Amino acid sequence: MTVKTNDDNTELAANLELRNKEVEKAFTLLTQASRSLLTTFEHQKYRTVIVVDHTQSGREGNLLKEFMTFFFNITLTRNRANYSMIYFTFSEDAIAKFGARLYTRALRVLFRHTMHDKGKISIEDCVRVNNPAQVENYFVNRLANGENNFISIEVEPQQTN
Repeated sequence: MTVKTNDDNTELAANLELRNKEVEKAFTLLTQASRSLLTTFEHQKYRTVIVVDHTQSGREGNLLKEFMTFFFNITLTRNRANYSMIYFTFSEDAIAKFGARLYTRALRVLFRHTMHDKGKISIEDCVRVNNPAQVENYFVNRLANGENNFISIEVEPQQTN
């Protein structure tokens, strides 16, 4: 992995921890902003958010955190080189049922929080957008299992205009 510096020289990422903190910060901002995308839906299931903190599960692994909705899944994980990565998967059924508007809005939010700004470590290469997939089944299974010490379930308030 490389890091862009202020003078546009490319150098090897000497401080992996600093880069990973930037990725984790972006993940937090991304999930906070993603919540607002759900508030316009009338049905509660479309406004439900499941947050899984795998670091509290007691199991060792590469998964760190997951943010799940009926429409998409955002995952914070570590690769083999110990770099934090953000994976975004959108529901192919949601695109078919609701159109691509929510999908494109979610992508804009994703890239807004991970794009390179001058003076910061570039984390653009930490993002992976997966092909649309079946995320509803995974969401429904997590929802059916309920909350515990590392899984929280919340419903975003409906925005009424």
